[in-house]
Amino acid sequence: MSGIPEPVRPAPRRSRNTFAQAAESMKGEDATSATPAPVAQQSAATSTPVAQQSAATPAPVAQQPAPAPKKRKVATTDILLSVSEELKERMVATLEHTRPRTGITSQQQFIRIAIDQLCKRLEADFNDGEAFPQPAQRIDL
Repeated sequence: MSGIPEPVRPAPRRSRNTFAQAAESMKGEDATSATPAPVAQQSAATSTPVAQQSAATPAPVAQQPAPAPKKRKVATTDILLSVSEELKERMVATLEHTRPRTGITSQQQFIRIAIDQLCKRLEADFNDGEAFPQPAQRIDL
């Protein structure tokens, strides 16, 4: 064909396997745990340079790096919230149309502010503006 040599391509990076990483960290803590087989298979499979792979074998697709994890606020907890599609669409429309005036830029921020305002209103109406005490813990006998 042409006299130009084919460039040498770097070996593909090994894909991240968080389960294998967790197993590796547990291995250090517990000597009786078994070594996960997929880690050994992955390193053997990716050690062959791309240029040496046969034409029938597709080249591995390069994975994009995971986005940096967002920092969580201190003392926060996750909740699962299911809302109707109609209410969700209403929230999105309200958020988009009022963003320049309110400064609320995300749905999470919108929901947090809404919860805070409703709590303040109910505390003012039913508890002289004071926060309600935490409910008693259930005691199983």
